[in-house]
Amino acid sequence: MLVNFKNRGRIWTVLGNAMSMFLPSAVNILTSAIVIRMLVPEWWGQITVLQLYMYIGTQFCAWGNKDALMKLFSENPSKLKSLWMESFSGRLFLLIPAVIGSYFVAPNFISVLYLSSWIILRYFTQAFEAPILFTRNFKVNIVAELIGLIATIFLLIIFKNILSFNNVLLVITIGYFLKNLVQTFHYRTFFSFEFSFQPNYKKLAFLLPFMMLGFAGVMQQKSDMICVVWLSTKIEVAQYQVFSSFLIFMQSFPGLVAGPFVKNLYRLPKSSYPKIRKYFIGIGLIVSSLGIVLTYFVVTIVYHFELSFTLYLLGFLYGFLTYFYLLEIYLLFKNNKQQQVMMISVFSIVLNFILCFIFIPFMKIQGAVLANVLTQIAMFVLYKFYLLKNQTVNT
Repeated sequence: MLVNFKNRGRIWTVLGNAMSMFLPSAVNILTSAIVIRMLVPEWWGQITVLQLYMYIGTQFCAWGNKDALMKLFSENPSKLKSLWMESFSGRLFLLIPAVIGSYFVAPNFISVLYLSSWIILRYFTQAFEAPILFTRNFKVNIVAELIGLIATIFLLIIFKNILSFNNVLLVITIGYFLKNLVQTFHYRTFFSFEFSFQPNYKKLAFLLPFMMLGFAGVMQQKSDMICVVWLSTKIEVAQYQVFSSFLIFMQSFPGLVAGPFVKNLYRLPKSSYPKIRKYFIGIGLIVSSLGIVLTYFVVTIVYHFELSFTLYLLGFLYGFLTYFYLLEIYLLFKNNKQQQVMMISVFSIVLNFILCFIFIPFMKIQGAVLANVLTQIAMFVLYKFYLLKNQTVNT
């Protein structure tokens, strides 16, 4: 009975984290469906450009916040609130260049204001990721996401006949705001106004490896989209954003499974990793198979996009290959080998950019997915080679 209770607790933890992480993608998927089917498809291509900048800019502002705080919380759980506030206030000045940069991305002044609002609101949302994950309090995030989702979809459907491009941006901003309002209210006791806005450069230097790893991770996911935006039409951008949203979720699922147990993974002996790796690969095969089938039906029925069988096959590999090397990353973190992870990540970003610029001009969005698959194969080989070469982190 105790074992069953413990297993149920783990299952609910994984499901809670999965829902918490998946709901933002669900908001994007449903919003894109309404804009593409009921409004103007090209609008979603432009919104994708704005969101792409928001994700990259706020990743810079986060400065490794989540990963670093998870480690610090594990070492000093009694100082959770003070560590969080120190990180939150010490990074505020990073919002300035991110907001200024929105002027060069958004098509008009009104959209600059909305994009700047997205960046500021996402700064708060990202700040809450570490305490939510550490305390496994996924309910607050799920409620916040659902409120934002309901508001966004309701407003888009009710006012679909009178919406302009800027009005759509306003609706998305309202959804972000409501989500942030729920989170901020729940964590209001974390805020202490006895702090200085002066940057803590020593702390930022300590967090730099985590920032570079996190930024590299985002660029790994977004480098193909950057190339598609650069080389394709707005319609193709919209198509690829929809298709890749499902692929990214498939790719992110191993992180959803492992996320709530990161602190446990760091404490496990090396001998436990091979068994966990087999478990992950088994989950990956199931998730990627079901995920690509679901993607086909949604993309075909909801969006009316006709995509090739080859693209779906590559999409399956896109999601599945991640499960082969995720634990290698945690194992390197466990042994303080963040630099090696960063070097491999930077290499993968450069390789993905090169391959995208080679394949996209004549293969369109299929070329972007192929570039991702080849890059992930290269990453898997590099992680395996490094772990075999360095006995101190060898399983």
